[in-house]
Amino acid sequence: MRRLLDKLIQGTPACEVKAENDGFSLVGKPDRLEEFSALVREAVDHAGEDFVVFPTSDGHHGYSRMFVVPLDGDRAPSR
Repeated sequence: MRRLLDKLIQGTPACEVKAENDGFSLVGKPDRLEEFSALVREAVDHAGEDFVVFPTSDGHHGYSRMFVVPLDGDRAPSR
């Protein structure tokens, strides 16, 4: 799932990527939360070998934020 990790690091039009100390956060754009929630679900389904994820609910049926920790330690967006 290296490609998915690369996609998460680069971000999509549905979110902003913010570098953090031990990984990075993806923050969904308010007008694209359905698209962002689909990305979060994909990441949750494929987490484990290359990365782990910690999603935050939007309070409804989707997600507003996700924290990603790459497991190889080398992969994170630049600050």
